[in-house]
Amino acid sequence: MKKLNSKILLIVLIALVSILVLSRLFRAPSLESNLRKDLISLDTAAVDEVKILIQKEEGEIKLSRQGTDWKVANAQLQNETDRGLVNSFLGSIKSLKPLRLATRKKEKWEEFNVGDKGIHATVYSAGKKLADIIIGKTGFSQGGSYTYVRISDENETYAVEGFLESSFNRSYNDWRNKTILKLKKDDITKITYQYPADSGFVVEKRDSVWYAANAVADKNKVDILLNQLTFKNLTEFRTGFVASEAPTITVKIDGKAGTLITVKGWKIAEQQWVINSSLQKDVYFSAPVASILSDLLITKDKLMATGK
Repeated sequence: MKKLNSKILLIVLIALVSILVLSRLFRAPSLESNLRKDLISLDTAAVDEVKILIQKEEGEIKLSRQGTDWKVANAQLQNETDRGLVNSFLGSIKSLKPLRLATRKKEKWEEFNVGDKGIHATVYSAGKKLADIIIGKTGFSQGGSYTYVRISDENETYAVEGFLESSFNRSYNDWRNKTILKLKKDDITKITYQYPADSGFVVEKRDSVWYAANAVADKNKVDILLNQLTFKNLTEFRTGFVASEAPTITVKIDGKAGTLITVKGWKIAEQQWVINSSLQKDVYFSAPVASILSDLLITKDKLMATGK
């Protein structure tokens, strides 16, 4: 009886192994077999144009290299873009390596959002198309995040490593340059505050000493101010604003060679300002009073040593 049971187990084991081998030989190509090494591979230095179509947005967004700068455009507008975002975007797609093949079936596209619901991105160099992909749904596993991607003229959908949607799913304003201040701290030698009713004053470095309104300023407080002026972004744009009146305030920042940046502000409501920087002379931002008071609308008393 024991020998018979052993023979039966052996026969069952051989049968299972045979079924497994035959299924690998004769079934349709599996989703894990013949996985391509690279989905796309780009020389990002050669890329000079990207077109992105997001279904929920109004029309196509185009990124284009103009000299050393990048511009973002839609059907109505063109502005400077945030170069860091462009570099991050190109870095996220320069080498897309499939983790696995999700499906070969066209009827599965909508399940992975790589059909009409996907984000369509086309990358060019000197008019030549380098990549044409559909970015779909994102998922998460113990190994991290992944995104479903399809080459636009192919049926196959792949899962690739990374959360690509964050690089692609951006509105027009998301792509725009939001910087109003960008300076090297050591370059600043003078700050002129022009306020209403002649309440402005000058902060100036003479030799190695900082003065505010001709009085010696607190070195640490001036240092905090300089740190605040080295970089600032505003995120809300005021498209269509026309500066029909002189600005309410002007902050002019100078270096040894002359003016570095000029910031102008118009008070349009009790708690709201419109801000413009010479970094982008035709671009206006909306800003709540709190963000302006913290960095720009200081008084000379804030720079004096305690007790003065």
